[in-house]
Amino acid sequence: MPLRTSSRWIAPLAGLLVLSGSAIAVRAEPQPAPPVTQASPRIGYTVPARRPAHISRQDTSSSLSALFDSASGNQAKVLNEMGGLSVSMNNDIADAIEAYYAQPKAKLIWIDGRGPTPKAAQALSLLKQADDWGLNAGDYAVAPPQRSDAKALAEFEVSLSAKMLMFLQDNFRGRIDPNKLSNYYDFKRKPVDLKGTIAQLSATPDLMVVFDRLLPSNPKFAQLAAELHYLRTSGQGGDSAANINKVIVAMEEMRWLPQEFPERYVFINQPAYMAYYYENSTLTLSMKAVIGQQDHQTNFFDASIKTVQFNPDWGVPQSIIRNEMLPHLKRDPAYLDKEGYVVSVKGKTMPSAKVDWSQPLENIGVVQPPGADNALGQLKILFPNSHDIYMHDTPARGKFASQDRMFSHGCVRLENPKAMAAAVLKTSVEFVDQQIADGAKKDMPVPEQVPVYVSYFTAWPTDDGVIHYFDDIYGRDAETLTAISATTASRARS
Repeated sequence: MPLRTSSRWIAPLAGLLVLSGSAIAVRAEPQPAPPVTQASPRIGYTVPARRPAHISRQDTSSSLSALFDSASGNQAKVLNEMGGLSVSMNNDIADAIEAYYAQPKAKLIWIDGRGPTPKAAQALSLLKQADDWGLNAGDYAVAPPQRSDAKALAEFEVSLSAKMLMFLQDNFRGRIDPNKLSNYYDFKRKPVDLKGTIAQLSATPDLMVVFDRLLPSNPKFAQLAAELHYLRTSGQGGDSAANINKVIVAMEEMRWLPQEFPERYVFINQPAYMAYYYENSTLTLSMKAVIGQQDHQTNFFDASIKTVQFNPDWGVPQSIIRNEMLPHLKRDPAYLDKEGYVVSVKGKTMPSAKVDWSQPLENIGVVQPPGADNALGQLKILFPNSHDIYMHDTPARGKFASQDRMFSHGCVRLENPKAMAAAVLKTSVEFVDQQIADGAKKDMPVPEQVPVYVSYFTAWPTDDGVIHYFDDIYGRDAETLTAISATTASRARS
């Protein structure tokens, strides 16, 4: 697996490919043939608010400096010209720009009073390579100053600072806020200390120190970047245009996740219908998974595994009671009794045939006791989240033979749940069998919490460097690409 180094990232991506041969030596698997099933339309993506930065200079030393040091005087003139500029940028970037340049002792970062410095040339070179990182270089374009007067230099200085902050922020956490795409995304967006970052840009002679800190360092990101270059230059790899978009979306999505994955974690990729367990950063377990139906889609989020529950009961969600059980009860009021469910009204247990089902469902609880027919099977693996999603066993084993495994109400069914439970508990399958054997419901905390990433990648590299492509089963890539386009359009308007 290729590893990232500073020298590799500073070069154009052609140089990166030389150093990441394992990501290119093997080609991607063909994309499956079945047509994409689109999800229902969502409300349009709301782009971040933008405004001009208003820099209020309080430095009155320009005339005195000019008497003794012409270079210092020129820089002071450039700083003072900033008060009359109107350069638009995102609100948070404007705040950082204003705070930095309003300081009485603010220093220019990209010019020396006469023109752009070598550090400015390095910055412009990095911004021009944005396409290599799955971004849009046009978002960060800054034209070199055509004149050497203070106003032109001031505009270049402020514009380059704003674009560099946006470029670094986009690399670190992504261009778009996934939580604004739909309610199927749930991420605490990674914060970027923009004020600290611009101070670091000013202080460091080598921008790669800052760039390396904010670029995703997961080796899979490098593999995707290499694949993107390959697809763009070779014209091969199946449906290149579609695959390019999938890689771009995958790189964006990787930025929503932690910059580095821990050594131990569970990774679920919904379009692949697969679940994976990593120990010491090495894949040690993989298995088929069943995910949510189109109208019960599984969310994209991260959490931490805390508990394994053996012989679980199943508290039936009210949506299932309403949509799936009530039709049966209308035909047969004793339906739930015959199926072995326990029904309660305001906490009092009673036969389903005696329940007044016209009352608010909030009053009624339906529970399926532990047993061979329980919908959750013999165990479930819990990682608390606001979507009530967890991994679990299932008695419906035949579903794993299907190619498209969208059968659940949102939770993730595992082909080999005992092995996964043993892994997160750091024990053996035999121990898991012993816990199940007595038939009693019991909760067992994991010895240490295990991060779990319930993800959605239609392009994903395996550990041998192969990039696999999957159908956009929920139509989410299309939404992400639309949001990216809206973001670029917003940036171009100002």
